[in-house]
Amino acid sequence: MRRREVIAGLALAATNWPLTAPAQQAGRLKRVGVLHPGPHAVLNTQGWRAFEYGLREEGFLEGRDFEFEHRFAEDLGRLSSMAAELVEANVAVILVRGPVPMQAAKVATATIPIVMAASSTDPVGEGLIASFARPGGNITGITYAVSAERFAKQLELLKESVGPISRVAVLWDLDAELYRRTWAPTLERAAGQLGLRILGPYEVRHVGDLDDAFTRIKEERAEAVFASAASVIAPNAKLIGELGIRHRLPIISAFKEFPQAGTLISYGPNIAAIYQRAAVFVGKILTGSKPSDLPVENPTTYDLVINLKTANALGLTIPLTLQAQADEVIE
Repeated sequence: MRRREVIAGLALAATNWPLTAPAQQAGRLKRVGVLHPGPHAVLNTQGWRAFEYGLREEGFLEGRDFEFEHRFAEDLGRLSSMAAELVEANVAVILVRGPVPMQAAKVATATIPIVMAASSTDPVGEGLIASFARPGGNITGITYAVSAERFAKQLELLKESVGPISRVAVLWDLDAELYRRTWAPTLERAAGQLGLRILGPYEVRHVGDLDDAFTRIKEERAEAVFASAASVIAPNAKLIGELGIRHRLPIISAFKEFPQAGTLISYGPNIAAIYQRAAVFVGKILTGSKPSDLPVENPTTYDLVINLKTANALGLTIPLTLQAQADEVIE
């Protein structure tokens, strides 16, 4: 159902439903569980708004067709217990936001459908699904694709923006084993082809770790930073941008929210498009589809965003040819 039709349906409902209808129907509403790796403020992100819009586009209205059952893990150590709470609440489906909560959701249930929203870089290798075409279990959705080609493109863009560099540090806020298994082989292969050396990862567990991480990165003579984007780094993109300028370190990341907050450049999957597509999976499951029958997808929409204010602060001149390729240039 398209947006215009959804709006028309809302108008009709407003005129025809009795005031008591929501209360009468509440007991019959299906529950959509959501496992958030962060505080309540994550509902203000572009990704979450895109997910809500996607559900409306599919014809699902909160309060009429379903209700959300949120769990916000400000303390990531509580993810396992929160996933168990969603199972206990008998939700119809669990949306997993990003890679951090994925293992907790997988351990919590092998029967309730789980929809990934950028929750894995290698779902087959991580044992989440049997194959992309036939997931085979209770997990499906959209990956956060990591490939040598994407890393090569990001590093090429970084070199084109910054000029001759040889040492790039990785700022990392996920499990170190996940880095070794998923990022390291592909990132180092891509870097080697471009004559670059990867330093790190420099791990941060709390926002208070960021200043020390940047100090160490600078001391070890890195010339640029490649930032991951999970529960510590993503919510603190503005601070990371400030630290990059303070330490004269250009920063590249996957998501456009970073240069929008003050880092230099981003190239990667459009997170809003991932979440809007995840809503399609949730909608299909709410209407009876089995996750094992829904092929897992990789992102298809990528964005290039450049912050010229940050470039000026770092003393960099971004080539006009590169600016012309950008989806957004911040001046």
